[in-house]
Amino acid sequence: MTIRCYSQRILNPFRGVMNIISIGGADAVTIDGHHWTLYIHDTFDCPTDDPEEFFEIDMPDIRFGDWDRKSGLKPSPLIDSYHYNEIQAIGHVLLDAVKQHASQCPFAFEDKYELWLLDEKTREPLALLNSVCKQAEIGIPESLNWEAGLRCKQEFLKDFSVADKRLNSTGELLNQLINQRAGAHPSAQWFYRDRFDYGKGLGGINLENKLAGRELSARLFPKMLVQQQWQNPSDATLINAFISWLSPYLLVLDFLRDAQRETLEQSARQHALLVDKMYPLYPRVIDQQAINSARVEAMMRRSNQPETRDKVTETIEYIETQHSLI
Repeated sequence: MTIRCYSQRILNPFRGVMNIISIGGADAVTIDGHHWTLYIHDTFDCPTDDPEEFFEIDMPDIRFGDWDRKSGLKPSPLIDSYHYNEIQAIGHVLLDAVKQHASQCPFAFEDKYELWLLDEKTREPLALLNSVCKQAEIGIPESLNWEAGLRCKQEFLKDFSVADKRLNSTGELLNQLINQRAGAHPSAQWFYRDRFDYGKGLGGINLENKLAGRELSARLFPKMLVQQQWQNPSDATLINAFISWLSPYLLVLDFLRDAQRETLEQSARQHALLVDKMYPLYPRVIDQQAINSARVEAMMRRSNQPETRDKVTETIEYIETQHSLI
């Protein structure tokens, strides 16, 4: 049996990373490095009315249970059916793999195929829309709009006065800023990023033929997943503020330079609870004192407030909404 352990970014909006342990017919996923949800997504043989005949059915993902090292497995209710025993067997093989490999998290990123929204004028990468691990998974998205996300619209610079009264939040202003730069008829292109991070251009959406097959230097792909170079200083300031706000999530990326990571660590200190939650997924830390300070603050804040619906429940629900990416 082959066990595959890898990571894949959660995108549009970007909210960190899924770490995945797969045994082929089933996989376990986590977005915090602690709580794992186990799924089975295989094909089973089922009998027809004729006892000598069988046919295959594609089962939807079956949630086998939830696991963490402290509490162990919490099984999910399963309907007693013809393939119940087979589901149990696969689930426990997956559970053994999780117990063996969970401590090695975070895993290496395998989503090397990236879909970038393009700058209308330069046709260079503007913002990352999607990523997949295999070329066969490349598809056409429903929309080419970059999305800051609901949490951003609710929390980012809540006191910032947006001049355009048609916009209800700074998050919506960010959306407008990025998507306007992409143009009224946006284009996007898939790239394969090699081990040196150079981008080999593949197909795209609304893409000129001459751009297919092009190769771009790694420096043309924004490290923070969105373009930071803007002619208008106020636009650049807003984008940089967004990157600082998103820093606890950006720190999961494994290709950051030390100076970039250290800058993000300093910004992340302002988001202690998120730093503490995401810390197990950080591939490395430059300023350990800054991160430790944030985690101590998080511990103190939790000790002074009642337990809220957060952690496990929120994690599991988020995994379920993103599981189609796997």
